[in-house]
Amino acid sequence: MNNLLQLFIRNGGFITFFVLEAISFYLIVGNNQRQGAIYAHSYGLFAGYVYRWRSNMQEYLHLRDEVEALRKENAELRTQNLNARLVTVPYRDTSYQLLYDTISRRDSLWHKFTRPAYEYVPAVVISNSIGLNNNWLMINRGSADGVVPNMGVVSKEGIVGIVRHVDREFSTVMSVLHRQTKISAILKGKGAFGSLVWDNRDPNHMTLKDIPRHIIVSDGDTVLTSGYSTMFPGGHLVGVVEGTPKPDRDNQYFYAIKVRLSQDPSLFSEGYVVCHLFQQTLDSLQQRNDEQR
Repeated sequence: MNNLLQLFIRNGGFITFFVLEAISFYLIVGNNQRQGAIYAHSYGLFAGYVYRWRSNMQEYLHLRDEVEALRKENAELRTQNLNARLVTVPYRDTSYQLLYDTISRRDSLWHKFTRPAYEYVPAVVISNSIGLNNNWLMINRGSADGVVPNMGVVSKEGIVGIVRHVDREFSTVMSVLHRQTKISAILKGKGAFGSLVWDNRDPNHMTLKDIPRHIIVSDGDTVLTSGYSTMFPGGHLVGVVEGTPKPDRDNQYFYAIKVRLSQDPSLFSEGYVVCHLFQQTLDSLQQRNDEQR
């Protein structure tokens, strides 16, 4: 209490001046219409500035959530676009059409007429390497998000890699810049498909092998995923042929085609994990075939 009294004694003049100024301001604004209007206008401008600043801060603080929501929405749209088609269902001596997304997954029709089906899971890169003999990435999606090993990872511009190790929250991805990478790819408009591998050299190029030499391949031809595996859907952009194809040193009857990747591995920051809804079933069938050989 003594400290409070000492404060008032030391600063009594300033406090009295401030109180009198406040009272005078109230009386002027409250009893003078012109001054009141000026005050109201000024207060409105100041309040608007404060509210706008607060709104901008709130939008900035929620920006991460909005970006994540947009990623999920984009992934859902990509899934719908990949699978969007009318399904013709035969019934006795006639047939009718349904949209695939109106059929429940528990319905036998869904399994009969919508294979293969993919879903996209949005992901963000946590770490990435491009200068090693075998390069890896880490993404912020794991088993809790439905990710399992051997799923492909793509971006809007091209292909990124293959999921190898999965934890609950994170996954490691074998980059396309890895000596064990082998991706089935096709030349657009040619019908010829082969294997896309990396020769441990230029991080912006891969080599398309197993293309027969009777196929006419030109500089600038588009290379797409073939869809012959569960890792990547068919028709996703890989890159373009660069230069004149050369005979493969390992087999002179086939080409070794230099392909410039459409996705620069050093610039990859976010993309999608490709989930094939029947991957486990197909893997089980493949395992049974391998056992019977």
